[in-house]
Amino acid sequence: MAYDKKLHLAAGLLMAISVGFLIKPVCGLATAVFAGFMKEWRDWCCYQGFDWHDMVVTWLGGLLGTLITEAVKWIF
Repeated sequence: MAYDKKLHLAAGLLMAISVGFLIKPVCGLATAVFAGFMKEWRDWCCYQGFDWHDMVVTWLGGLLGTLITEAVKWIF
């Protein structure tokens, strides 16, 4: 996996976990989805580049973070 994609995955994961524990897991997922879209929108506006793969990897990180948050809340 490319370094850029790893950063997107980590960003989505961290957003989903931190917001998921503070508010609700579904809010963490929504935050990661929104942030992934806004990052690519900014890239398109500023650099004329919109990378769907980056956005989807951010969303997958958010989904993984949400699943981790749900599992931890279910266990404890």
